[in-house]
Amino acid sequence: MDIESILSPEHTFCNVEATSKKRAIEIAAELLSRNSGFTSDEAYRGLIAREKLGPTALGNGIALPHCRLEHCASTVCGVFRLAQPIDFEAIDDEPVSLMFVLLFPHDEEEDHLRTLAMLARRFESPDYRAHLLEASNDTELYRMALLDPGVESSRHAL
Repeated sequence: MDIESILSPEHTFCNVEATSKKRAIEIAAELLSRNSGFTSDEAYRGLIAREKLGPTALGNGIALPHCRLEHCASTVCGVFRLAQPIDFEAIDDEPVSLMFVLLFPHDEEEDHLRTLAMLARRFESPDYRAHLLEASNDTELYRMALLDPGVESSRHAL
């Protein structure tokens, strides 16, 4: 599995204005529900319910809100770089600047776990995180999200 198979330029958003975790999740639900089989309300309720189980902030300024939805036909991924970092109750107390939001079909457990593991590996790379934070627009953020964190010179090839 690679990120290119689940992320599209249409689901990549740079400089998103949100003042709280709930508002950031609400915006993500609204944007990701466009042209999908689920409503923004369904996505919001699912993401908030998951967040109540425990914060999805991974540390290092990254959050991975995710849930499974009844009316979701295939995995949906959205990348959101927030205009201002917000408190996401991260274990390292770092505010979140990047959200990778994942919505999965209700009955898709294996893909769900594989996708979370793939993203967690990417986020281990300080260079990958820095490239995402340096992006100044949606297109650049998308290109940075697709980089292979194991290849140091990838950014310069773009």
